[in-house]
Amino acid sequence: MKLFKKLRREFEKRTRYFRWPRFLTFGYYWTILWYPINWFIENWRRQRLWDLVLGLPALIGLVGIPVFVAKAGGPERSISADYFAEAKAAIAANQLERAEFLLTRVIEQNDAVKPDAHYQLALVLEKDGQKGRALQLFRMLAPETQRGNREAHRRLAMMLAEDISSRSDVESIRSLHWHLTCVGDDGTPDLSMAWGRYYLALRDLKKSREYLLKAADVHPELWQTLGAIELLSGLPSSAVTSYQRSADYLSTKLSEAPGDQRTRVDYATVLIKVGRLDDAKRILEEGKLLNPEGPWMNMMASVMVAYHDVKSTEQTPLSELLGYLAQALNYDPNHGGALNRLMAYATASVDGNVDLKTILARVIAEGKQPALAHLAMGNLCWLEKNTDQAMFHFERAMELREDMAVLMNNMAWLLATDERKPDLERAMVLAERALKERPTDPSFLDTRGTIYKLQKNWNGALNDLEKALPGIRNKASVHTKLSEIYTELGMKELAEQHQILAQQEEQKKGQKVRAVNEAKP
Repeated sequence: MKLFKKLRREFEKRTRYFRWPRFLTFGYYWTILWYPINWFIENWRRQRLWDLVLGLPALIGLVGIPVFVAKAGGPERSISADYFAEAKAAIAANQLERAEFLLTRVIEQNDAVKPDAHYQLALVLEKDGQKGRALQLFRMLAPETQRGNREAHRRLAMMLAEDISSRSDVESIRSLHWHLTCVGDDGTPDLSMAWGRYYLALRDLKKSREYLLKAADVHPELWQTLGAIELLSGLPSSAVTSYQRSADYLSTKLSEAPGDQRTRVDYATVLIKVGRLDDAKRILEEGKLLNPEGPWMNMMASVMVAYHDVKSTEQTPLSELLGYLAQALNYDPNHGGALNRLMAYATASVDGNVDLKTILARVIAEGKQPALAHLAMGNLCWLEKNTDQAMFHFERAMELREDMAVLMNNMAWLLATDERKPDLERAMVLAERALKERPTDPSFLDTRGTIYKLQKNWNGALNDLEKALPGIRNKASVHTKLSEIYTELGMKELAEQHQILAQQEEQKKGQKVRAVNEAKP
């Protein structure tokens, strides 16, 4: 009650002092202005005032230091923000060198935006062809030990997916899977393409096709891959549709860039797949005119083999079929498809050889393709264990066709290295007949040396392979074979040296392949 009375008296006192007429007097406002000074004088000797005065420096420091720091850091952050904005503008204008410089300055000056700046710098380096540096930055932002920047995981997944295949090592496939998992499946065409390539590397054709179909409309270059997957999956009608869509896409692309050799080769390959052989031949002939050094001879041989396969279903005379194979081998004497089909005429069962020998004899008599017919006839005679007649036909084939030594050597290689049923004896006969014509040819020596090795004739193999080594292109393979031979002969030092040289050759080969891939646009 006393407190209430005290508060009431104080309230009445205040209300009397601030009554309305006083608002119109000078004294009212002077009292307000003088109040802080009057309070300070009255309380000068009191302890509270001293506490306030002595605490003022701390209060000023408490308020002033953050303000000072903020003002000091403000210009730096402002400069970093300006650099970042300029860098993005440079990226948009494709001024990659300037963008790299500006982003480097941002990273040096401001920790707050370092992750974003690092990511943008990695994109710039990738776009500028500096793939190694870009990968380092992406891996820093998206490590394989823990989840990192999601967009960096995405870019790494896309970059790894470009090079992944069923021949890739386990670590590469595992790395791609980790980055894809960190991003998840967001249904975008880019990510669907990456998932599709991942499953293709695992040989899961069903899953791969499922993902690639989602991406193919946006990435039409995938239609060719889809066609191959559908053929392997036993879906020929779907494969034809995919190949046709690929042909439409590649046709447009080639018309825009006629000098693009890769596109021309892909287009011709797809045309062969859909049976448009005349168009494929025309495309390849144009390519040969534009760049005679391209892979046109091998591709033209493939077209001739395709003609052979189509015509073989139409009751076509054997002489005409051999004619297609002859044209294929004229383009490329080492064409595996042509040689395998030629060997098919020489590997029939003995019981069924009577009619085939009669047909081949007619072809020889007509003189349309006598060299290949003699070669096929010689193989048939060999299967019937009629060695004398076989050698006669091989000799006649050599006399009738200038490049028959190459064909015999290539056929010998195929017979010797056939994983299903190698025929080393017949392979040796063909290899020796080829070497009789060209005794110093490194490729021929390599073939016979390989046959000797498979026969475990170590000294014969050693002699041929060491002669072949200086002039052979694939030195890694010869070094490996020599290493195995010296191991069998108990000469470990020489075996080890050849193994080291084989590894060095493989490394050189890998470096050349990487250099070519990095040089591609």
